Amino acid sequence: MRAWLLPTIFVIAVLITACGEDTEAPPTVNTDAGPQDTTTTSSTESQRAPQSQTHVVNAEARVFRPEILYIQPGDTVAWTNMTSHNTVAVAELIPEGASPWRGKLGENLKITLDIEGIYPYVCEPHIGFGMAGVIIVGKPRNLEAVKAKAAEILQGPYRRLLGKLNKVQIPQ
Repeated sequence: MRAWLLPTIFVIAVLITACGEDTEAPPTVNTDAGPQDTTTTSSTESQRAPQSQTHVVNAEARVFRPEILYIQPGDTVAWTNMTSHNTVAVAELIPEGASPWRGKLGENLKITLDIEGIYPYVCEPHIGFGMAGVIIVGKPRNLEAVKAKAAEILQGPYRRLLGKLNKVQIPQ
């Protein structure tokens, strides 16, 4: 008689979670520069443009917000709310000469991207749910080449990045 109870609770939990993922919450800024925060830079501070900005990517249940981020060379990206997440660049798809990153699980990572291009990344524990994102730096002209290479090399759940790449619109 109670065999229906557990499946019903599971379905309700999934529906509640799914409903929350479609809402665009404003990004939160982590003002606590505690031991879990790490900053990685690919250039010296003196080489950065004075108008550089910091952009926040917030980790939610199983999604990064925003999923696609448009920035300028020299800008910094800061991932927050990474309690059960990490961020890892897909090294084979980032621009030549750029340094791939690999954040630790639970680490609020900051990186500065100086090389124009397309930077796909994933949360390794949650890639099966499609937790991935793309950073567009400047106005790269190789989107089609990146899509083709991604289609060729990505396997299993990493192929979910193809959907994100298909949503990218290069600024004019």
